[in-house]
Amino acid sequence: MLHTPVTLDDGRTVDIAASVGAATPDVIGSRDLSALQRSADAALYDGKHSGRAALATAAHATVPSVNGRRAGRPGTAVWGRAA
Repeated sequence: MLHTPVTLDDGRTVDIAASVGAATPDVIGSRDLSALQRSADAALYDGKHSGRAALATAAHATVPSVNGRRAGRPGTAVWGRAA
């Protein structure tokens, strides 16, 4: 369904896309849920910015995050503002 444009009431069409972040304990080297979530989040945004699928690697586990969002990503400089 993601490949099918959505038609709005006024007849305009909108393309739809989805991004998913995933991390596994064996690749990250940790079973710590915070580390897995941080890694998945970092991989998610790598995928968004590259336009390609990105599975979390051990390098993603070292990316700092701010309130669940990667530090330095647009929209993270202002507290409470999502990007």
